[in-house]
Amino acid sequence: MNREEKKLETKNRILEAAMCLFAEQGFESTTVAQITEAAGVAKGTFFNYFKTKEDVRGKLNKLVAIDEIVNLKHKPGPYAPRFLALVKSLGDAMAENQGMLLLSIQGMLANNQNIEESKEGFCLIMDNLIPVFEKGQRTGEFTTTIPAPTMACIATQIYLGTMLNWVMGISKEGFGDQLLISFQVFFDGILKK
Repeated sequence: MNREEKKLETKNRILEAAMCLFAEQGFESTTVAQITEAAGVAKGTFFNYFKTKEDVRGKLNKLVAIDEIVNLKHKPGPYAPRFLALVKSLGDAMAENQGMLLLSIQGMLANNQNIEESKEGFCLIMDNLIPVFEKGQRTGEFTTTIPAPTMACIATQIYLGTMLNWVMGISKEGFGDQLLISFQVFFDGILKK
């Protein structure tokens, strides 16, 4: 196993340990020391990969979102109602801790390495949204006047903009509700009339 593969394996062990502990005893009750013990790594190793346990939770939330989108592309349409339910559900789950979401945004933009990692994650989301929009176009659900990659890009921009808007307290609605409203407007624009 080369160095990069070892680093990825270590990072994944930390994420898996954290996910199990968060599920068993809750986020607040879980300590970094418990995560490192369960992952079989030193505390210093944890901080080579994550700044805080909130950073770990943010990464896990992204992985869940990507997994849900991958599942969506394997299901039959119509896609708009499924996607709206998904963003509402993800938004409600993420809204449980506004401070953690703010830390996640700060972490995404903290340095060039984090920006690149975040960009890779959002590119992966877009890559998995494109087939959903293409299938929706083939079945007549979505307009064909807007390319599927453009739809995926705009959907990602709406998500990021809504998240920033909500974290800053500009909107008083819950994050899930804010996402739902934003994506309803988006789908009104791309649904085939």
